[in-house]
Amino acid sequence: MRCLRPVLTLVATAAATALLADVFRTLGGSAADRLSTIGGEAVYRSDATVNGEPAQITAFGFSGSPAERAADLSRALGIAPPQTDADALLITGASGSDLLHLLILPASIDKTLAILITQKPPRANRATEPSWPDLPRPANAALTFTATLAATRATLVTATVPSPPAVAAREMSGLMIAAGWALAAPPTRSLALYQRRQETCAILAQPDDTLGSTRITLLQRIGQSR
Repeated sequence: MRCLRPVLTLVATAAATALLADVFRTLGGSAADRLSTIGGEAVYRSDATVNGEPAQITAFGFSGSPAERAADLSRALGIAPPQTDADALLITGASGSDLLHLLILPASIDKTLAILITQKPPRANRATEPSWPDLPRPANAALTFTATLAATRATLVTATVPSPPAVAAREMSGLMIAAGWALAAPPTRSLALYQRRQETCAILAQPDDTLGSTRITLLQRIGQSR
């Protein structure tokens, strides 16, 4: 079994590449300067919404694994480096008046996809609060934000749950399978890929800032991109 692990890892990262290449498939607009200057190759830029508010999303390709690049990427954006060596993670912070969310994912062996979401602080008189999309929701999950990209029919959700990452990942696996989803590739320590008919969903489980809690991130694509 030990000799099969590199092969299973390759399968998982290849599956992630196929999903993410379809979600973020076309270059449009200029790159986020600070990530470009440290070697990022822009692969997509688009308008988006975060919790119903306008936002921008830019995806970059980098050499090196997420564990190798996470600290460099966060420092370039002025965000505190993550205190984990997870192979897929989401980090958040602020730059001036902008709120930043940086999703760091394996794109292939020794490659990283960094998805930067930039938003303005939410309006004080926002009419509605963000709601959980049509995806399984773990017990006691506190929703942090949702982002949508209409052009690629993709949804990004992040929440915190009061359980360790391994427990949270097992709970999400049970919920996904009960809802008719199936694993699309062997899971890694932090990332699992699921499919259901024409839908694909990547789920990340990483330690939260609160000890014993987990940050869950779901990236879903529905059907074919337009």
